[in-house]
Amino acid sequence: MIRPASKSLPKTTRHRPVVRTLISATLVLFDGALAWLAMLMAVRWRYDSINRPIMADIDHRSAIIAGVVTVIVWAFMRQYRAVWRFTSLADFRRLLLGVVIVMVIVPLIMFLGFDRGLHFPRSAPLIAGTLLGLGIVLSRLIVMAVRNGDVRALYRSPSHFSHDAILIGQASSLYNYLRDTSRRKKAKGFNPIGLIETSGQYAGRSIRSVPILGSPDDLVDIYPKLAQRRSRKLHLLSVDSHPDRHLTEQLIQTASAVGAPLSRETGGKQDGLSRFEAADLIGRDPRQLDMTPVSELISGKRVLITGAGGSIGSELSLQIARLAPSHLALVDISELNLFNLERSLVPVSPYMQPVPWRAYLGDVCNRGRMSEIFEVERPEIVLHAAALKHVPSGERNPVETLRTNVLGTHVTLDMCEIYGVEHFVLISTDKAVDPVNVMGASKRIVELLTLARQSQIPTLHASAVRFGNVLASTGSVVNLFEQQIAEGGPVTVTHEDMNRYFMTVQEASSLVLQAAALNAQQDAGSSHIFVLEMGEPVNIAELARNLIRLRGKIPDEDIEICVTGLRPGEKLSERLTHNEEMLTPTIISGVSQFDACVVNPEAITGAVDQLLSAIERRDRAQIRKALNNLLQGYVPRDTLNGLPVMHDMPNLTNMPPVRPSASDSSSH
Repeated sequence: MIRPASKSLPKTTRHRPVVRTLISATLVLFDGALAWLAMLMAVRWRYDSINRPIMADIDHRSAIIAGVVTVIVWAFMRQYRAVWRFTSLADFRRLLLGVVIVMVIVPLIMFLGFDRGLHFPRSAPLIAGTLLGLGIVLSRLIVMAVRNGDVRALYRSPSHFSHDAILIGQASSLYNYLRDTSRRKKAKGFNPIGLIETSGQYAGRSIRSVPILGSPDDLVDIYPKLAQRRSRKLHLLSVDSHPDRHLTEQLIQTASAVGAPLSRETGGKQDGLSRFEAADLIGRDPRQLDMTPVSELISGKRVLITGAGGSIGSELSLQIARLAPSHLALVDISELNLFNLERSLVPVSPYMQPVPWRAYLGDVCNRGRMSEIFEVERPEIVLHAAALKHVPSGERNPVETLRTNVLGTHVTLDMCEIYGVEHFVLISTDKAVDPVNVMGASKRIVELLTLARQSQIPTLHASAVRFGNVLASTGSVVNLFEQQIAEGGPVTVTHEDMNRYFMTVQEASSLVLQAAALNAQQDAGSSHIFVLEMGEPVNIAELARNLIRLRGKIPDEDIEICVTGLRPGEKLSERLTHNEEMLTPTIISGVSQFDACVVNPEAITGAVDQLLSAIERRDRAQIRKALNNLLQGYVPRDTLNGLPVMHDMPNLTNMPPVRPSASDSSSH
């Protein structure tokens, strides 16, 4: 549905028309009072100048008439529609025209109703009009200066060479867009013919002389009426930098329903316009992160990144390269990934200086190769992003997934101990919480292993960072949907009720670095799992429909959506914390932490050694046994037929893997 139904409006919504009417009436009465005062002063000054007493109480009579006429003229000209803090020169022209009309009408009334205006000074309208005009202009300018801090861009010239558009956004964003476009020497972009103000507070008024047509709910009715009067396509343009996700979805649905081109104002490109993308559908406002602690951690240090060519690893590499590390080691098993990463790093290379990084082709599970790399690089900081992350692939290839994720982390931690690494950060996932698949189980195991090794290596600051899906990363559902839409469908969704957390790769990487810097500031020997705040989960089926609409198609008409059913190892929704984990906020917005410690580190490392031994022998029965020793409640699947193994399962050991510290006091 484009327009959501509501049984009853909130009290604030029901009262908005009354409030708007009262505000408009107050502003008109203010201008009427100005007219009364201007005429009173003009008549009295004129009599004082000739040193004569005021006759027939003409000052009060003419002042009252001026005030009343102003209110009537203002209502007739709809001057009440203008929002004072968004006034433009066009508004001032209308106001001054109204002043002229008032000062023409007042003498006529005085002439016809009061002895042909016998005692009314002939110069009074000119003086009063000047005073009234100055008062009106000054009052608007003062409001603009106080509310906006800017009175320079009053002029707005419509472009006769651009497309017409309906602008959509908050009042301040609409004003800023109109103001900024008025400053351009050559009018580019769109010629605004109407505004949709999202708060609903200014309906029926205007901003810089452009009328506010209504709210987003009204757009489906407003657009066809305006579009049919034009030979060219009428555009919809969102001018909010980061609109609310629900508003974005509503705009996409409306644009799809009425066949309107939909763009957004970004300010980052030459024309400042771009189309909506999948990232806009997750409704995440980019956080303004303080990179000072990260810069202090990275600058001048030797940094090593495993899985450097992957989605997260490559973005981490780019961000770290800008923070002036003394050297950056990039490790990946894919030659193509390393080639592409090195090309992307070229723009941040210091001019006429040797590149401060080196790419290594290597497998994190290969102890000999990793020892060679650590011996050469001697890193002080290690970010471990290397992992197999695709859930269905992990279910089909469980031994390889466990080997890469668990053995790779085990080897990397061993290297950290041998070569005296100061900081180690594990990239984890929300699928490690109550895992039901091999990938999630492997990530939970390496979380426990990281915490255990932290307690065994007192000089190491080791931590794990847990977050949800990375939007448009390798293997992301968004990439699959985009490909299926480009091919004409169908778009496959496993379940209508499936929800997932999403985060852009840039934000995820930045917060990983923030968590690393935060962990570096805490005592060595303490264990931490950092959880990135992911906002609201996104319904995958609705995401698919909105992506179809973004590409100008109609779901279930132009592009079919097929529900295929849950795949092995999939859950309808993910969680970011276990029941026993008590999150506490950190000084970094968007990052919480769980201060954890393992009850028996030796038991954890011993169980991991048993698992790795079983993996090396490819003994699936022992692998299942080792998994059950490590993870309470996790039931491995039989990879031959895809069914859970419910028989001949050994008893779970009574070994709580993690316990909250006494300092934890709030829950997630």
